[in-house]
Amino acid sequence: MRPLALAFKNYEINPFTGRGGGELMLIHQCANCGKLSPNRIAGDDNEYQLLSILRESLNLNRDISNQLQNLGLELIVSKNKEEALISLFGINYKNYLSQEV
Repeated sequence: MRPLALAFKNYEINPFTGRGGGELMLIHQCANCGKLSPNRIAGDDNEYQLLSILRESLNLNRDISNQLQNLGLELIVSKNKEEALISLFGINYKNYLSQEV
């Protein structure tokens, strides 16, 4: 299994803030069969490695995005990138990042 992407589970838009959110999941892909496997992000996961995976998520092909949607997951894309950064680093995420994602 290799880490492939980040996605939201139960993604919804908050009607009061206009922001989306849900549980942030780490998606692994089997190196042999290609099966996608969502996993919860753990407290001891390295958030900077997750940030690197987030960058890769932004460039995944449409086929993988469709597979994730079939699993009930919302792939992190440019429009919901900020919500993912807030999930990883908190509302003041810009203070923790030295470079733009």
